[in-house]
Amino acid sequence: MTTYPEIKPEARQRLDAFAAQTGTIPPEHVLIDEYGEGGTFTDEFLNYCRDTGLSLDWVWFGEGNQTVAREGGA
Repeated sequence: MTTYPEIKPEARQRLDAFAAQTGTIPPEHVLIDEYGEGGTFTDEFLNYCRDTGLSLDWVWFGEGNQTVAREGGA
């Protein structure tokens, strides 16, 4: 049975703040647990991070820069 565990409120706040700042829509589900093992990031969340440059460390831990440098970017 697939479940979507909640994330820490602080991480949700950072994700929602980033989305508001960038005019994007944050993914509804960040974590997915298909096997009762605690879960992992959803493809939807990982794709959002890739597409927007959002840093996983910043969302999850509140550390580092909000965005990551993109290869070939300015």
